[in-house]
Amino acid sequence: MHVRAIVAALAALLALSPLAGAAQSRAPYKIGVTIPQTGPLAGIASQFLAAVELGVADVNAAGGVKGHPLQLDVEDSQGTPQGGLAAMRKLVQVDGVQAIITFFTNIVTAQIPLADELKVATLSPVETPGLVSHSQYSFAHSSTLTGSGPLLRAYWKAHGFKRLAAIYGDNGYGHLIAPMVKTFVVEAGADYNETFIPLDQTDFRGTIARIGEYKPDAIYITAQGSAAETSAMRQIRELGVTVPIFNGSNFFADKQYHAAIGPYSEGMFFVGLGLDRVAGAKFAQAFRAKEGNIPGYQQAELYDMVRIFAWAIDRGGYNGTAVRDQILSLHGQVPSLMGGTITMGSDHYTQTAGMSLWQVRSGVEVRVPSR
Repeated sequence: MHVRAIVAALAALLALSPLAGAAQSRAPYKIGVTIPQTGPLAGIASQFLAAVELGVADVNAAGGVKGHPLQLDVEDSQGTPQGGLAAMRKLVQVDGVQAIITFFTNIVTAQIPLADELKVATLSPVETPGLVSHSQYSFAHSSTLTGSGPLLRAYWKAHGFKRLAAIYGDNGYGHLIAPMVKTFVVEAGADYNETFIPLDQTDFRGTIARIGEYKPDAIYITAQGSAAETSAMRQIRELGVTVPIFNGSNFFADKQYHAAIGPYSEGMFFVGLGLDRVAGAKFAQAFRAKEGNIPGYQQAELYDMVRIFAWAIDRGGYNGTAVRDQILSLHGQVPSLMGGTITMGSDHYTQTAGMSLWQVRSGVEVRVPSR
């Protein structure tokens, strides 16, 4: 009993010692991730998570945040609003997460009110203009249609396109951006025809045959990099429709996306940001070693988000409101893999560099002038 008493006393003293405080101070800061690990968007999302993992690894290799390592806490959103809400509640209310990276417009739209309710800061690469602008805790680090739309409009007008068919995913994102794209098409002086495709299907030959009957000069397609999107693009070519295809994002570098399109990517146009050859060189090398392919701009955005959270936590502490406040004050203190530094705008979207129109030529993306 005497020995047990001594051990108990030593344990009590140790708990009060500076060494205990130091050990507690090294507890990890969790970065939550709600990502489709199942469902129609799971394929394109796998390389998003790889980019986040590299960002966390680099922060930890540099000493973490005030001696605390970052730790990823990943939950499956299933690619649905309901799944996204359940994943966010689990991360915050069960795991105590104070900063979350999330994906895809339909999921982010559902999560915005919950993020405000739970007072948890979120970052996402959503490209829908204005979606997070009226939120309190949600932010986007992305290229948006506000930046890419004028490039497309200028190209369509300069090349005299008179009939343009658009294909969207039949979900919240597709229906949100369709009116915006239509505006750019009309401003380019072209007639417009739109179609929505379900993301849980992959046979669109009937739909594409009808698009062919419309005799468009070009086709614009965006379905969030899903299998539905890549299937539709393959079938456009397989059914003999040879007009230029314009993709609303720049998923070209994604391994699974690239493999799904195959040779049909040749000549396609993508619009979006690009990885800076200097600022993104180390990341590109590490990503290629990890995944076997070069990263796209979405992966660079996600790596940047880890940097943003690390900076905000370092300045404000690991608390959702403090992290939010620091992100609001971000003005050039964090470097971007797209080049330059990151500033958060008053609309809750970052100001980014590198927006361009790209065309695949001989299997490689090259910048093309929009006029």
